[in-house]
Amino acid sequence: MGEIDPKEAHDHLAMVDRILAESSQKLCFGGSLFIVWGLYSGIATLGFHFIAKGTLPSQALFAQAALLAICIVYSIWRVRANRGNIARRSIVQREFLNVLYLTLGLAFVANLGAFNLFRGMGAAAIWSFAEAVVLFFIGMHGNRRAQIAGIIVIVSMVVANFSSGDNVAYALAAGMVAGYAGFGVAEELAHDANG
Repeated sequence: MGEIDPKEAHDHLAMVDRILAESSQKLCFGGSLFIVWGLYSGIATLGFHFIAKGTLPSQALFAQAALLAICIVYSIWRVRANRGNIARRSIVQREFLNVLYLTLGLAFVANLGAFNLFRGMGAAAIWSFAEAVVLFFIGMHGNRRAQIAGIIVIVSMVVANFSSGDNVAYALAAGMVAGYAGFGVAEELAHDANG
């Protein structure tokens, strides 16, 4: 076999790096989106519960809408800020984003289009279920923090199922905050620790 020149060797190494990057099973989009949406989910669950119960005035729905708008704007900004990195993301990373959009999109449609089927805390449980799917998808690719967070969300749903009164909302909100937002915090801490 003949010798290759340095430029050709560099091109071969670059190609191998691209192949390895695309076949990586690691998912790392950043924990901030999980923190924002986990906190919003918990706050929204409690807010809607207390509005329905009459503890909060119906005008609190405006605060809910404002929080939702802030979360959406933050998410759009965060995704656009990372747009340049998307081309370098692994196939699994891109598939994760598809799973995220699909799962949360279906939960949104279920809440808006099937509200007679999923009333009250049933609507919040749909969000918990969607969050668990996202976390377990990440967990399937070796992220133990996501597996633990997914289990926390599922356990909160089981606890909520066997609870009554305000405890249903508290259990679901706790699962959203501890599971979804907690996963985001764990990811941010792990990212900081790894540099």
